[in-house]
Amino acid sequence: MKKIFLITYCLTISLLSYSQTILSGSEIFGKDRKEGFYMNINIEDKFLKKDWEGFVSKYGGVNQNKGVYMIQSAKIRDISPDPIIFQSKITGEKSKSTVFCAFDTGGGNMISANTEGFGGVQNLMKDFYAYAMHNEDIRLAQKDAGEAKKNLDRVEKTGDRIVKDIERNKREKENLLKKIEENRLELEQLLKDQTSNLQDIENAKVALEEKKRSIQVVKEKN
Repeated sequence: MKKIFLITYCLTISLLSYSQTILSGSEIFGKDRKEGFYMNINIEDKFLKKDWEGFVSKYGGVNQNKGVYMIQSAKIRDISPDPIIFQSKITGEKSKSTVFCAFDTGGGNMISANTEGFGGVQNLMKDFYAYAMHNEDIRLAQKDAGEAKKNLDRVEKTGDRIVKDIERNKREKENLLKKIEENRLELEQLLKDQTSNLQDIENAKVALEEKKRSIQVVKEKN
């Protein structure tokens, strides 16, 4: 018992520098509970499931159903020189997932922390962790690039709108200046017309007075 605890403790310590902890546990596959190992990864399960299927496919044909993965005759030399039954399951929430693996070397004999293939289990799970985190870094970088592209499109759209507004403003200014010039010319003409009209009024008054005097002269003759 102390030996098992020591091995598990050393496993945890050895992986601290790798920013990941692998723990012993069990999971139910169908009606059977299998002993194995699990690790938590801060990656959304929909991405992790895709990464996991691609990662383990190198060990043999993968049967996948609702987050459960099985390779009936997996060839994992670091764990066993002979093919083994490899079962795994991924469960998760929004931003955190759990990867569980069980390794059956035959007849229900499972790899555990005190069996010979345990080092291979460590390597497999650590390799996948590195693989998954690398893919996550790529996804995050692509997401950031996508957000940056959206922001660029937004500011470029704003820039295009500003250019159009400037052109519209210039046209409006030109129209206003044209109207101002037309208004100035119209005012000049109106002032001229007013001056001419005032003179016409004076002339009409003089003519009226002359007509009145002529009428008076005619009346006096009679």
